[in-house]
Amino acid sequence: MIPDHVPAQFRTPSDAAKRCADIVSLAAIAGCVGRWVAIRLSDGGYDNAIYDSREDAQRHQLRPEYCTYVLVPPGGMHAHEAEALLDYWRKLSDANVRDDHAPMPLMPLTAADRRRQIRVLSKGRR
Repeated sequence: MIPDHVPAQFRTPSDAAKRCADIVSLAAIAGCVGRWVAIRLSDGGYDNAIYDSREDAQRHQLRPEYCTYVLVPPGGMHAHEAEALLDYWRKLSDANVRDDHAPMPLMPLTAADRRRQIRVLSKGRR
């Protein structure tokens, strides 16, 4: 069941979002809570590896700028959450916001906050 507060654009998850959610949820079930998964922004897939740190996950990617890095939560991930996650990081990528080994911001919860943060980051990190 998708909560009422979830925006309409995330209510029908894409195949990429379903794939991402499955990967993160299976990692949680496999006991990898607190470890990292590198999710490709293009298709929601991954490199079949779980990493101990975000830096390790980044280091092992051919194109780290085309991935997002997910800390595996205890409850896994729902497809609508994955849709929001992929949408957010794709927009940051489109705005040329790159990691540069600096701490990256957490994804804001509300749509308005996500838009504001993307705007601020795209101006300050080019």
